[in-house]
Amino acid sequence: MSPDLSLAGAALSSGCIIVGGIIIGALTFSVEVPFAPYIMVALAVLIVIGAAVLLFSRRTGSDPSL
Repeated sequence: MSPDLSLAGAALSSGCIIVGGIIIGALTFSVEVPFAPYIMVALAVLIVIGAAVLLFSRRTGSDPSL
């Protein structure tokens, strides 16, 4: 039986979305954020990884009757 990683995937995805929103808000008000484009790309990659973890944790180890 594999561990349920749905909470970790949800926390990773939602945390990255929140951090991305904070960076976009800072850039909207002309706050200088060093390496902002690189941070946004890294956050996008982490969101995809979190979504994949959510997807695979629901497919494996879950009861199909639920």
